[in-house]
Amino acid sequence: MIRPALQFGAIALLATCLCSSLRLCESFRTAHPTIARGTIVSSSPSALSAVSSSSSVVAHVALVSGSGQSGYGQTSPEPNPSWQQVCDQLSLRLPHFAGTLSDGSGSDVIQTTSIKATDLGATDLKGQDVVVALGVCTDEEQAKLAAALDVAQDSLVAILADPTCGEEARSRQKAGKYVRSSALANACASIIPWSATATGKRVLSKTDTLLERKSSEDYIFAVLFAIHGLGITTIDAVKSDLNPSWEKGPIRNAQEFKKMADCCGPQIAAAISDPQTKKAIDLLNEVDLRDQVGSYRVIVSNETPELEDFTLCILQQNDCFGCDAPILDRPKVPLQKEWRGKPLDQEAANQILIGHLDHPDAADCSKREDWSWRIVVGANPAYDAFPMQHQIFYPSGKGKSLWYDPVFCVETLQNEKIWCKRHYRVTPRRHWSADEAGASEGASPGAWTLNTLDNGMVSEERWTTVDAADDLSWAVLHYSGAARRAGQSYVGALLCTADGQWPADCRSGEGLERIRRAFRSCDLELWELFGATTEKSYMWADTYTKWKEDNPPPLDRIGDISITSWRKKEREKAFAEKQNA
Repeated sequence: MIRPALQFGAIALLATCLCSSLRLCESFRTAHPTIARGTIVSSSPSALSAVSSSSSVVAHVALVSGSGQSGYGQTSPEPNPSWQQVCDQLSLRLPHFAGTLSDGSGSDVIQTTSIKATDLGATDLKGQDVVVALGVCTDEEQAKLAAALDVAQDSLVAILADPTCGEEARSRQKAGKYVRSSALANACASIIPWSATATGKRVLSKTDTLLERKSSEDYIFAVLFAIHGLGITTIDAVKSDLNPSWEKGPIRNAQEFKKMADCCGPQIAAAISDPQTKKAIDLLNEVDLRDQVGSYRVIVSNETPELEDFTLCILQQNDCFGCDAPILDRPKVPLQKEWRGKPLDQEAANQILIGHLDHPDAADCSKREDWSWRIVVGANPAYDAFPMQHQIFYPSGKGKSLWYDPVFCVETLQNEKIWCKRHYRVTPRRHWSADEAGASEGASPGAWTLNTLDNGMVSEERWTTVDAADDLSWAVLHYSGAARRAGQSYVGALLCTADGQWPADCRSGEGLERIRRAFRSCDLELWELFGATTEKSYMWADTYTKWKEDNPPPLDRIGDISITSWRKKEREKAFAEKQNA
């Protein structure tokens, strides 16, 4: 997978790329029946850390909360936090997605404030660029918000509101020159699609889609898209764009299309000509923005070697869209320093990852299973949609690296459950704390770099062992990664156990608080997680485990074969199966 244990943002962007690029290619097909073969360019180096951004301008964002409960986290350990809790948390996390100013001052590109609507004074929103209203629905809340917006209107570039806000609050929505309640603005946006008003309407539509979901990541990206798309300041995490668009302009759109045609003609022709790949393109075109679950279901339901070859050529080998997503270096997640009363060394760090796998290098408390860990919860709604996620970590026969083979269930569009499997290389890396402490050169035990190739895209991820119980009854792992050529950066964390259930002795008291502290060190609250409560698992519900009894997962280890060799083998196998069908 592009994301560890099903973080699917890069797949969603792949979906967008396929829809836009192949649709564009197909529109030219009659006029250009022969597409020339081009030279394949080698892929660029791995994604760089976002220590500083390319922006020199600060964006000011105010998050205004209503007084009710949010409805967040319905499948989390602590569901339904207040809107104030949500705004406070988004205020904390949002700056970490934008990096620091390019002048080297260390100041955040995004500066945030969180305020209750009932506490709003008339001048409290003055100087803000973006206001995000969440759950502002009572008459008092909407009146105070309206008064503050009136005073601040000269500085405001965007006003966003989630669907639970009242009608008056939602009527104030704007993005740049586009005001939702203005009939003139709506007419202008329709008649002149290249205008600034039309750009604003498209940005607001995009943010509306994201704000309909109860996901912190979607809310954060709604704000990032508004800041970047309206020209407030540059946000590296969202500046890459795979779509032909009015904002790119006709020259850049034509240049990108020409590069695709010159470099990947045969792959484009094969993708358009294959019925199953064409079906995938049509279905992906119907999927909403950043609907990671829907996008991945489409791809898995119609996975073809033509689809992978096309993506490999367009994105990875030729970088036709000039995407360059950074690996986010914040939050600065601490590394577990001790385990079983001793400083964490490389052997112990390996044992934590290997977990409960039946392997000679496993710890003496390993349950000797066919897997290392099962995921309990993760910071993405895909943990509800793609259940029974197994992690298999095992040493490579060469050097200090390990392999990671995630195995998980996907329900296809035909309502059939299938198993999916991927292959990562895992290598020790140096943690930021080693540099701050002036430690000698070398890797830091418990810090890892993971690399994979999936559906034609290379991703790099930096994992950190945050905490693990001495008896390996649970572990919390953090990751920050990027599918650079797909323009996707992502972060998150996982709670893992041997059986996929919440650890029994951590449902309350110090055990629960220790897990909470681990997630908070990753900038995550328990209500932001998906997949389980402390008492009930959605990832491992009876409906899934009963199916698993008759359809056992493919838990055999892929072994010491390179990622590219394994993917090539899988493509060749798929081609052979299609020819023999």
